[in-house]
Amino acid sequence: MKRNKIFLSIAMFVIIAFIVSVAIAKTKSKDNSEQELTPATPVPVTAADIEGTSHDTTALGGYNVLIADRGNNRIIEVTPDKKIVWEYKFDLPKLGLGADDAFFTDDGKSIIVNLEEYHTIEVIDYATKKVTWSYGVAGKPGSKDGMLNTPDDAYKLPNGDITVADIKNCRVLEISPDKKIVRQYGQAGKCKNTEGYLNKPNGDTPLANGHTFISNIVGRTLVELDQAWKQVFTMPFPVNYPSDPQLTKAGNILISDYSNPGQIVEVSRQGDIVWKFNGQSGDVKLNHPSLAVELPNGNILSNDDLNHRVIVIDKNTKKIIWQYGVTGKPGSGPDQLNIPDGMDIIMRNPADETPIPPSSISFDNVLKIGQVSRHTDNYVNKSVTLTGYVISKENGYAIFSDESNGSVGYYDLPVSGPGVGNFALKQKYTFQGVLKYKGL
Repeated sequence: MKRNKIFLSIAMFVIIAFIVSVAIAKTKSKDNSEQELTPATPVPVTAADIEGTSHDTTALGGYNVLIADRGNNRIIEVTPDKKIVWEYKFDLPKLGLGADDAFFTDDGKSIIVNLEEYHTIEVIDYATKKVTWSYGVAGKPGSKDGMLNTPDDAYKLPNGDITVADIKNCRVLEISPDKKIVRQYGQAGKCKNTEGYLNKPNGDTPLANGHTFISNIVGRTLVELDQAWKQVFTMPFPVNYPSDPQLTKAGNILISDYSNPGQIVEVSRQGDIVWKFNGQSGDVKLNHPSLAVELPNGNILSNDDLNHRVIVIDKNTKKIIWQYGVTGKPGSGPDQLNIPDGMDIIMRNPADETPIPPSSISFDNVLKIGQVSRHTDNYVNKSVTLTGYVISKENGYAIFSDESNGSVGYYDLPVSGPGVGNFALKQKYTFQGVLKYKGL
């Protein structure tokens, strides 16, 4: 889903806490025949292959990407300039049983993973690389207490409980830290497309308002639950195989079509397709993309599983502007992946390389820079969520504006602090913080 926070201070308009958010999640089972994915045979790559991949280092908006490299039984964290800065390897009976989802949690100090074909969930301490919590019986599917059957999208909630889509048991569970089932939606062994039931759910994305998005593979539907896990909304998806619904800043739903050829579709709650991507002109088509999320700067981040790559798409031009992994050439060497099946993002503090906590924010009350800077008396010492473009980078701070071009004006907003050096000119960001002082 999504939960990244940067603490800032500036001399005039001061944004104390800068939060850029995205609810990152990924959902996927296999195809509808439930075939198990096996790692692809590694293919050597050349320096020219690697150089030929898109490498706009501003595409990610300064974030590192956590990649669940399932076919290689590992998780890696990659910087915008494609350096691996962290790696975790699973000790498993065979390749391909690795995590198909990996999300930062505990303020970036832990990573929660689900090993779908190994029927387990684990929480891994980032610093020590030790497993601190697990659920499920390794290698044994089941529906009894303590067992799962192809778990997908495990998330840790703010209260410490963990939710997971238990695909073949046709249910979504909430599990307490002491491994008790707190509640569930759907019933094991009863797979239906009616209220109160689920039909091969492969997504359970938590939203900032406490609701949950669930995607059903069979029936191709979205189910939205409220805080009490009551169904409040449902709609059919215009795709063959829906994978992991995500909420966009515009309030639409971004869904991956886990098919070949695949596609990424943004659909309104009325069912209208407002944006679609299946591959840029002249490029190969998407092959089983399982997760797509809207980055804070408006670009789309996606893992294109069976093309063995993670990509960033410019939403306006529909061009791939950043890519890790060489298209169609799986492996574990530099800039190679093998079935990258999940991802998350995190902003790092360049001063000490410690995780800056993931955080979800609501985009319901996003303000423009000018709305605040023209009426400062209304906002001083209040938390505000702003959106704007970086129009100037100075020594120790960046200046944000409502517009991407033009000279610095009286009502533009300077922001400084850890991470400000990663901001890219003319990129759009969404951030949240407490406004300090009146004068500009």
